[in-house]
Amino acid sequence: MKERTPADPLRGEAAFRAQKAEIAKRNESARADGAARRAAKEARISEQQVADDRRERSNLPHQPHP
Repeated sequence: MKERTPADPLRGEAAFRAQKAEIAKRNESARADGAARRAAKEARISEQQVADDRRERSNLPHQPHP
């Protein structure tokens, strides 16, 4: 059987599988980037909500103690 040299381009099914693997790798990378961005955005939103809640509680009237 003849061995391929790196200069020989892939053909047919091998080319298809290589392209499919490359696309899957890019998709996984994009998915990980998206998850990191979503986590950072949700953390900022959560911090903002905590600050808003704290500010709102500080403006509430206090009940008198007998």
